[in-house]
Amino acid sequence: MIEYEDLSEKVYRSIKTMILEGELEPGEKLRQEELALRLGISRTPLAAAFSKLEKEMLVELLPRRGARVRTLSSEELLDLYEIRMRLEPLGAFEAAQVLAGARPSPIDPDEGRRRLEEALARYRTAVATEKAPTIKLADYDFHLAIVELSGNEPLRRLITSSNIVFISNQRGLLKAAGVSLAEHEALVAAIAEGAPDRAEAVMEAHLAGARVSLAKRVAEEGGAP
Repeated sequence: MIEYEDLSEKVYRSIKTMILEGELEPGEKLRQEELALRLGISRTPLAAAFSKLEKEMLVELLPRRGARVRTLSSEELLDLYEIRMRLEPLGAFEAAQVLAGARPSPIDPDEGRRRLEEALARYRTAVATEKAPTIKLADYDFHLAIVELSGNEPLRRLITSSNIVFISNQRGLLKAAGVSLAEHEALVAAIAEGAPDRAEAVMEAHLAGARVSLAKRVAEEGGAP
């Protein structure tokens, strides 16, 4: 049983990564035989992985027709972003608390600052490529680094899944990469200085700007994100 659970978890993580990186696109049918061959497994752990991915809104199970990568409507995307705007400022607040020594964490403050700077450096490198898919992945990693630093595991799980769903359904960037880079630098500064209130406010403003762009794009393009 333990071996099976470990395998299904690995399959779940593999498919999740494939969706995040665009190897599996929204609306694409998940062919079990092809996936089993690609991952070197039987079809049994796939069913368990699909069930878990469905709960995270990443996969849609179709009666008698298998499964496909979930495609979100414009309304669902906007709702999902509203949730993100409530959750991520909390992650930034708690990450800053960790570095201020006001929140228990197994992560050493110096190590936490190093991780943040590394995530920021990866994003800066991605921005230089001027490639939207590369920038989106680096942005995901940057935001993930913040919530991981908070040490709030339930929050990390919620944000990780919701951000993957959003990124997989998002076309292009919601704001200029250079603007996001400057905002990311301000976030790192606030968190590294152990300023929870400022970190929370900077994250709120950072996400609010993208929310405006998303709503405008949806309105202009008739529902296409």
